[in-house]
This record gives sequence, C-alpha cells and structure tokens, in this order.
Amino acid sequence: MKSNLRFISSASEIDSEILELHHDGLSGQLAMFTGTQGDFIVSIVPSLNVSGYGRTETEALESLSENLDTFFSDFFALEKAERHQELHNLGWSGDFHFEHPLSPSYIDNGGVLKNFDFPEKVKKTTLQAA
Repeated sequence: MKSNLRFISSASEIDSEILELHHDGLSGQLAMFTGTQGDFIVSIVPSLNVSGYGRTETEALESLSENLDTFFSDFFALEKAERHQELHNLGWSGDFHFEHPLSPSYIDNGGVLKNFDFPEKVKKTTLQAA
C-alpha cells in the first residue's frame, strides 16, 4: 500500500501530528526533519520512527518515501487491534494524535533533533497524507 504522503515545506510548525486511518488508507499530517549527518543527508519522521538517507536531499527524501511505503504496507497488513497497538507503542494516543514529545536527549531548546551535524540548518517540513 502506498502511503500517499506529500512533502510540504512549511514556514510554521504544525500544532500537532495526527493520523486518520481509513479502510483504504490514511490521512493526516506528520513532522519531518532533514539535515546532515556525517557524509549523508538524513530525513526522519520521529513520530513513526522512520527515516531515509542519501548523498543529496532528493535521495534522502526518496529513501524516506520508500521506507514510509514499506512501513504503511506492513502496518495495514496488521489486524485493526494490532495497528492501534503499534501506534500506541510509537507514542500515539487512542485518537491518533502524537502525544509524547521526543525526549530532551533527542531535541535541543529550539525543538530541533540533535545528532545532525549542523542543527541550525535542519529543515522542518510537514508531511501530509490525503
């Protein structure tokens, strides 16, 4: 199953991450971060624990997109109760809002993920599924 997620550059941060599960797919919005780590560009959706990487931002986004497709393909192969449990294990609440902010050990005071080589250059993007 394709995730049908679109990358949307967003100057402002989204208020909350949300997923709506449907019998034939999903909709919602997720936060994504892209930055440099070592010799690679890394893109990550922390609330799903899915990432991708490449030598360029385009390669990183393509890798992330493939990994999200795999995640959602595996996810929708689960029974409904198992899908709910998987989201709960990732930190999502029963109404599919991401409730558990990342631990301070993973983010800095500006809300940027640590472990990127240049945290001040990390790009924040919104992923939207429709």
